[in-house]
Amino acid sequence: MNHDDEDHEYHHPTHRGPSTSSSSNGSAPFHHTGLSNGKRSSMTSRTSPGGGGGARPNGRQGAHQSHHGPDSSHSNGLSSLDSHALHDRDMDPAELIKTSPRHHALQKLTHQDGMHSSNPSPSTEQTHLPRRSERLRYSNGHNSNNSNGSSSTANPQYGSPTYHSERNSYPSRRLSASIHSNNASPTSISTGSSSPTASGTSTSTPTSPSQYALPYSHSSSISGQHHHRDKEESSSGTADLLYATSSSTSAATTHPPNGRSRTRSKSHPELPNIPLLQSCRSASVGCSAPMATLFLISMALLGCIFHSNFYRQVDKDNCEFTYMQPKYFKLLGFDRERTAFAGKYGLLLFRDRYDYEVPVPSHMLKEYTNNVYTIDKEAKVRPVGIPALFIPGNAGSAKQVRSIAKEASRYYYETYLPERLRIGSTMSRPIDFFTVDFNEEFSALHGHSLMEQAQFLNDAIAYILSLYEDNRSLDPSLPRPTSVLILGHSMGGVVARSLFTMKNYKPGSVNTIVTAATPHMVPPVTLDFEISNIYNTIENFWIRGFLGPDAPLRNVSLVSIAGGNLDIVVNGDSGNIHNLVPQSNGFSVFTSSFPHAWVGADHVAILWCNQIATVIGKTLIDIVDASYSEQVKPLEERMKIFRNRFLTGIEDHVEKATYPSDSETIELSMVDYTMVDSKHPLVYPPKNSAAHDVESANPHFYVIPIPFGSDMDTFNLVTDYSLEVGNRLETLLCVDQTPDNDVSPSGAVSTPSALSCKHSNLSAIPIPASPVQPSSLSQSQGGIRTGKGQEFRFISQKLNMIKDSHYIVIKVLGRKVGETGFVIAEFGSEKNSTLSVPTTTLNLWSNGFRMHAFPERPSLVSTLQFPNIDNSLVTYTLTVERQGCRAPQKFAPMMRRSSWLMYEDRYTPNVADRESVDINFHGDIPYFERIQLPGKKGIELRFWMDPSCPVQLSLSLQVDRYGSMGKVLIRYRMVVLVFTYLVVILTLRAQFRAWNRGEPFKPFGMMITQLIQSTFWKFSILLAVIAFLQSLQARTIVAFDPIMGSGSRSGYMNSNAEEEILHGPGGPGGRYPAFPGSREGLDQDAYERMARARIARNESWFSSFRVGDVLLGVNDPFFWFLAPVFFQISIGIVILIWMLLNGLVRSVAALLTFVSKRGGRYVIGQAIGNMLSKRSRGVRRRVITTIILFIMVATFVPYQFAFVVAVLVHIVSCVRSLLTAQNSSTSRVQAAWDRYHYLMSIFVMFFLLLPCTLPVLMVWIRNLSVQWYEPFSSDHRLDYIAPFIFFVEAITDGAMIPRTPEKGYASITMGILNYIIFFLILFGVRYSWQIFFMSRIWIVWLLILQLKDTDMAIGLSKTIEHHYNRAFNQPGKKQK
Repeated sequence: MNHDDEDHEYHHPTHRGPSTSSSSNGSAPFHHTGLSNGKRSSMTSRTSPGGGGGARPNGRQGAHQSHHGPDSSHSNGLSSLDSHALHDRDMDPAELIKTSPRHHALQKLTHQDGMHSSNPSPSTEQTHLPRRSERLRYSNGHNSNNSNGSSSTANPQYGSPTYHSERNSYPSRRLSASIHSNNASPTSISTGSSSPTASGTSTSTPTSPSQYALPYSHSSSISGQHHHRDKEESSSGTADLLYATSSSTSAATTHPPNGRSRTRSKSHPELPNIPLLQSCRSASVGCSAPMATLFLISMALLGCIFHSNFYRQVDKDNCEFTYMQPKYFKLLGFDRERTAFAGKYGLLLFRDRYDYEVPVPSHMLKEYTNNVYTIDKEAKVRPVGIPALFIPGNAGSAKQVRSIAKEASRYYYETYLPERLRIGSTMSRPIDFFTVDFNEEFSALHGHSLMEQAQFLNDAIAYILSLYEDNRSLDPSLPRPTSVLILGHSMGGVVARSLFTMKNYKPGSVNTIVTAATPHMVPPVTLDFEISNIYNTIENFWIRGFLGPDAPLRNVSLVSIAGGNLDIVVNGDSGNIHNLVPQSNGFSVFTSSFPHAWVGADHVAILWCNQIATVIGKTLIDIVDASYSEQVKPLEERMKIFRNRFLTGIEDHVEKATYPSDSETIELSMVDYTMVDSKHPLVYPPKNSAAHDVESANPHFYVIPIPFGSDMDTFNLVTDYSLEVGNRLETLLCVDQTPDNDVSPSGAVSTPSALSCKHSNLSAIPIPASPVQPSSLSQSQGGIRTGKGQEFRFISQKLNMIKDSHYIVIKVLGRKVGETGFVIAEFGSEKNSTLSVPTTTLNLWSNGFRMHAFPERPSLVSTLQFPNIDNSLVTYTLTVERQGCRAPQKFAPMMRRSSWLMYEDRYTPNVADRESVDINFHGDIPYFERIQLPGKKGIELRFWMDPSCPVQLSLSLQVDRYGSMGKVLIRYRMVVLVFTYLVVILTLRAQFRAWNRGEPFKPFGMMITQLIQSTFWKFSILLAVIAFLQSLQARTIVAFDPIMGSGSRSGYMNSNAEEEILHGPGGPGGRYPAFPGSREGLDQDAYERMARARIARNESWFSSFRVGDVLLGVNDPFFWFLAPVFFQISIGIVILIWMLLNGLVRSVAALLTFVSKRGGRYVIGQAIGNMLSKRSRGVRRRVITTIILFIMVATFVPYQFAFVVAVLVHIVSCVRSLLTAQNSSTSRVQAAWDRYHYLMSIFVMFFLLLPCTLPVLMVWIRNLSVQWYEPFSSDHRLDYIAPFIFFVEAITDGAMIPRTPEKGYASITMGILNYIIFFLILFGVRYSWQIFFMSRIWIVWLLILQLKDTDMAIGLSKTIEHHYNRAFNQPGKKQK
């Protein structure tokens, strides 16, 4: 058989001694088995001068050929020897052992080990080559059926027992002690097969193929010379020895340990049906029942998680579109003279139909694209408004500012400006919205792009401010602007916060930042180390920025707006800035809490949703003030506006409206009035009252005495009227002017004659309408409509805040026939109307919560609190029923659910008419302290009901297990990648451990199957134990409470069994000093303690280490199972990846083979054939290619591009190795398959490294598309990519990783893999970008192992050793 892929000759240096040739007297001849495709070839026998003869290959072709066939009278019991131990030559094992210089030592070792037998002399025996179908199976190290008649004996030299069996384990690093049987002559060796003697009797001399297995580590010492290794046939061990067995033409006789023989049929019924080692010699997936089962379970679970994330526990999308007529003007004057990034980014000015036109001559305007115009760089642009800058996010557009800018302009020109002109103010100005064009750059994937954007923005802010140098000519009293209002979306908010850390930042140029859907705390994808560094830099600066009287951020306000669970791009938890910013300077809020909006939004809709854009636009107009050089109101006024616009207003922390100072006197004898008993609710219009069916223009007063001194402490009111001066309904606070007419505690009072009243809306806030009959289908299905007639007004007033008043008077300005308005008011006790349920997540998970009578008595407002439910990973389903109300109700029951970890409120109108209500919320994020906002703990459900109906609510709260599955996806999205890579490293570790023991390099799928049954479940238990122990650690809680009551507390608390509160200087129950400009009075000392503790942790890695930073972060003990579940899912993902990659390589190999055969006469067929037949390119060509690639990486392309090229080259190597293995001869087949399996395992690892490199490559390609050719300074590191390039080039030649049974090499190999496993468990999720750099260390070590046995490495080692000896040997020793 010809082997075209052999391109060099072997020169075997072993000395040949005398040996016994095959003859008819029963001596056993030895043949080399090299038959392929059923062909035969001959071997030339040469007799030594000593009378012995040994088989020797006849030339190059005969080296891989032999007599072999089912009808052969003399068959070989040995298929091949260790390619390294026998110097890669197909020699007669008897001749090699006999002629070896260490033959006598090995024979002596055999006798010492007692491996002798009383069988007849092997001189009368004959060896037989088995049928190919009867080759034995490798049994993964399990030995049985000792066939040499003696019990298993431990080898004293190698420390492991040696079994002689037809099911012998693969020979490992040890040297088999049983080379031949007892009384065997050194000139002949028995193969352990039975053959007829001269007398016709059958004699058995059992041995095993492992008898001839020479240790890999001693291969060079057998010949005393350095062996020459075939590049294609490297490190295959003694794999071919596994297939030797007894003759297929006769019954096999084996000797059990007791020395008695037993006869076994040739079919071997006790052996498994599918040989395991055949899988090691094929390209099979290695599928098994455990693998298939785990794969199906993992894929089903992963599918459920994705389905739950997208379709369960998701808010209704009730956003309305915003329509505008925008125009964009690109400022060409902002060129390279002002910024180094003018060729990459651009600056535009937005205009709408409400805005004035740009004061630029028409000949200096050119239409660039649709609605985009360019302003000539020579034109002088002089805007007269207040500057604001919009920063788009990842792949965002500069045009995304249009909705918010349009609503701000409309509000200014239609409402704000007429109001200011009415009161005579001339200092109001509109907002000039500038926007940045980043060419839709992928800023979330590349930290260097974030830094470039920040540098560009500081230059842009300086340029914008320069445009306003002469813009105050209309009003010289107005100061020149010194700062710009910032509006950032997504990663644009991160860029806005990073402006302060850049060298070109001008102090004071930014003092107000509003962000939408921004991941402030953790990046959405942590695959780039520069992004992690930027986040750390920003965090350190902002923590220090609020400390001290001269803090650089003391006047900066930051508001973070999140869209809720509709946003599946950025987790709402990561937008929580309460860890970074004190409440006096900012807060986080969800759009569902916006008054007049009450809707959630996805990642992009948060900018164009009309309800949200209207609230944000109005807020921006309210906070700006052209009379200040900062162009915004002072910090205290800004924060007051932010809270009133963005928060619901129900909580105590919301600023209350100021009361008018004007008062009026009401003579009750002159008006229509009704005295209302404080013990009963006021219902207007009253039921069954004919008087109110008459149209009247006269006002009617309802006088309600305030019941001071009773258990009633709150006044509540719900109406669908607008409670403002001049509207149909007004509320007044009145004082009785009648002498000696006091109100009793019960509220009873004699009729006053005159009242002195002041108009007050009592801090009325808007809430969604909940009509008895929904007006639209969307409203009946959970939607919330806003606008006129679609909102209620709600008042919840503490009586101690109005203790100077005696009466609350409701003034109704006339009546109309058929009018549908209503008013319901009552005094109540917050304590009696609030029920706290001290249940836990585990209890709800097991039993749920049911209550059939809530509240105890009818009430307008009732509250249900769950203080121990604060984990956002669990979702719930609430069912509310209220049946039996016969009397008509003014409104249907409505519910609001609130979370006290963030400002998140959601309203559910008509709650009793729904089948169920989803209860989910956001909270804190892993690896950070938990912030407790002012208010209660846990979650709160507040109900509004018509008290005229005495029927109570029936509640049922159950855990939505399926809906909870989707919450882990967006919160722990990086866990899947990290644990998937962890599974690959565990598999590689097992493969290399088996390889160094002398076993074949097992296929990736087969090794996963073994690990599923042995290691993975143990590893899952380990992860569960770590997660559980981690959850027992106390978690720091920072609780901020206002000082609006009799006292408050603030400080650190432990979340588990023990709670420790560190009080401020006021002590327990005392009043703490407020932040400058803050009415809430948060404990500044507590915030500073938290900030300084985090600063100390960030000083060094050791001081910053916390138990809560490892694995998935500190979580509830209930979620101990998350880590092992993620691990099991990752196993299924790895199986899927393995099947896809294996199928890809096999498909490409089959396609190339087909094309090369079918198109052999054409150029393409010849080219493919040449590629498959040649081992590699020339050395010079490869060196030139590598040098060119390195030059490109160092100058132009990022190293991520070179890695992708290396992966493509590696795929070619995998395809070539598969084709080589499929066409290898019998003596070379195991070595070829070992190399293929090794390359495929590395391919899986490379494939999982692509997510770490492809994002940056996408950014680079995007820059090329906009003709930006500036290189990335941080992505041209040759040391990052050189190991991968050298490694791919090293294995292209057909080299195989050598076995390293030596203790030092094996320890380093396992040590590197163990270190990677340890890091991935502890810090892989948080610092997943380290995966690529740890893989680089592993590749460097593989490269060292790959090259350590080359001539160059050996020569270099000898040179170093020589120089070392010359340098450090003593002179006296040299002379000696």
